[in-house]
Amino acid sequence: MPTSKFDLRDISQRLAASQDTEAVVFEFLGYLQGARPDWRPSLSFYEVSRDALVNVYTRHESNLVRRDVLVSVDHLPPRLVRKFFHSSAFSNVPQKRSLLSNLFRTSPFFEPDPHEAGAIQSLCYNPSWNACVCLPLADQEDLLALLILISERKGAFGGPAVDEVVPVKNMAALALAQRLYRSARKAGTPDQTPHAAASEFQDKIRALHVETSDLAEQNRLKTGRLESLQRELEALDRNSSEYQQELERVKGQLFALEEQSTAAAEHLREAQSQVNVALSRVAELQRTIGFMKEVFQVLGQEYDIDDFARTMVTWFCEHFGVERCSLMLLEDSHHTLQIAAFRGLDPRVAEQVRVRLGQGIAGWVAHHRKPLLLCVKSGGNPVQHTDQDVYNSDSFISVPMVFNSRLSGVLNLSNKKDGAPFDELDLDRAVLTGSVLAMILGSRDLMRRVAA
Repeated sequence: MPTSKFDLRDISQRLAASQDTEAVVFEFLGYLQGARPDWRPSLSFYEVSRDALVNVYTRHESNLVRRDVLVSVDHLPPRLVRKFFHSSAFSNVPQKRSLLSNLFRTSPFFEPDPHEAGAIQSLCYNPSWNACVCLPLADQEDLLALLILISERKGAFGGPAVDEVVPVKNMAALALAQRLYRSARKAGTPDQTPHAAASEFQDKIRALHVETSDLAEQNRLKTGRLESLQRELEALDRNSSEYQQELERVKGQLFALEEQSTAAAEHLREAQSQVNVALSRVAELQRTIGFMKEVFQVLGQEYDIDDFARTMVTWFCEHFGVERCSLMLLEDSHHTLQIAAFRGLDPRVAEQVRVRLGQGIAGWVAHHRKPLLLCVKSGGNPVQHTDQDVYNSDSFISVPMVFNSRLSGVLNLSNKKDGAPFDELDLDRAVLTGSVLAMILGSRDLMRRVAA
């Protein structure tokens, strides 16, 4: 695997040594440009009282440039607003591409479409670019600033590029929050009590950095001591067997200390990896919770069941980066499944599709009433792929929709964005969504049977 261009210890020390907010911004932007010369970063601060982005910072060589702007959140792209600012806001703007995260990796990020570029142009380093990505800098649930990275190179932010920025971005957010907190204390602003769980996690991160510094200092002292011992041994009579034995003993200690240093460095790398995995997991869980929250908010209002099922399919695809999804319902004959809502399929083909129970993947899931995460290239699958469709990865998901021991239909997912494979978290999301749809459709059928 390629190594990251970002030295977390170096940027952590730079940010910690910054005296004020602008010094943090100066080091942060300069570090990103130094590590990725083709990137052009800018940082816009969010002012809650005006619900707008102000004070756009860019760095040109050794100069930090500040532009005073006032870009209301209402004038930003609706997808960006829902992701970072007002997550509960409803938008009926048609989208040609799926919504990506948030989270708050694992960290959410936003890639604007070409028609959305004009809305954020005043916040960018310059108006001309071929690739762009936006990331939030937040203190717990409070948005502090918006980082916008642009590049003239197409596809500059694909693969692991954005993932590598997340730890550096999180460190900058923590440093900004600390400097802003100090400024608020000097101005007489009342303290705000942080959420206990988030505070504990941040304390652990800070403790990890302190431990890293302590280990580095210990290694430096040990290295100096060993160098001193080696100089003393060189001054002794090398022909003496007694001194020769002492030399061998000291060399053994040196090798042991080097092994301890190597083991300590490995432990630090593993700890950082575990922190990144934990952050990614928390971010994905927050995305799932946010999606279900929106769903249940809509369920609390008056809605049409058929329209809601189609909306659910669209929302799911946009939230979790799925390009192809189909909702198949059981026909009155109870022998075949028919597509009732879909995304990413040819409408003419979707209208003609009929699947018998037990036939193919969807039929197998409906017959056995068991969710299925299928990997085509792996063995041991309970049902074989038909190879009738073209997929961008070797995995897809099919889950049954069962309510009150009655089968309503099957929810199918395939073609995740960028060809990424589906995992257990995607399967859990599909099962949750299928259960909600089964409850709604099953309740309607129950009401019909009672009325009859």
